[in-house]
Amino acid sequence: MYRFLLRPKWLLFHVVILASVVGMVLLARWQWNKHIARDDFVTMVEMREQAEPKSLATLLASGTAADDIEWYRVTAIGSYLDKGELLQINRTQNGVNGVNVLTPFQIANGPIIIVNRGFVPTGVIVTAAPNATLEIGGTARTSQIRNTGELTDDPSATNTEVRRVDLVFIAQHINTKVAPVYLDFIASKPASASPPVPVPPPNLSSGPPHVSYTVQWLFFSLCAIAGWVFAVRRSAMTRRQAAALMH
Repeated sequence: MYRFLLRPKWLLFHVVILASVVGMVLLARWQWNKHIARDDFVTMVEMREQAEPKSLATLLASGTAADDIEWYRVTAIGSYLDKGELLQINRTQNGVNGVNVLTPFQIANGPIIIVNRGFVPTGVIVTAAPNATLEIGGTARTSQIRNTGELTDDPSATNTEVRRVDLVFIAQHINTKVAPVYLDFIASKPASASPPVPVPPPNLSSGPPHVSYTVQWLFFSLCAIAGWVFAVRRSAMTRRQAAALMH
């Protein structure tokens, strides 16, 4: 009765359905892995942000890798440099367009770091960095990289605008060796005048609905299997009815 399933067109149908199911299951697994990875990321960031602030100079001097420093609250004592400041363009904060102000900071008896002093709305004059010795605190971040398809930054010496905090590019652009992490500024002693306004921490409560996508792909795979069963049973029933009429 079911010998028709071995015919070429049915074999092709089996292959298509099998490939579709396997593909959708793999997509479901991929989405689930992304969900697990985001959960691990959120847990790591929350743990590091809640830890006691660390001395950035000590971390860097110990040779701690940049990835192992990122997201920790860190402190540094030193002073801002009066040259090499850049503006990170195309930024938005609280629905307002503007720039982030990136200023080199010389750590006392340590390296130079780039400090993201914060956000300034378009049209507002950027306040000069304090000309004094400060203790600053912020969140350590690693260098940003250009994703495929994104515009590159202008390397000309007169350019003062960048699209991302690419520490390798910035070091070459301002001709200054900088640390492998930068700081998202939070506060300083003595306090700095505003603007700039410190950038907010990442919103860890929201993210892509990977669990929902996982369920959707699994549901689609079950639909494909159900469709295959329906097609086989319908074809078998049609053939039985045709055989009955012949007799």
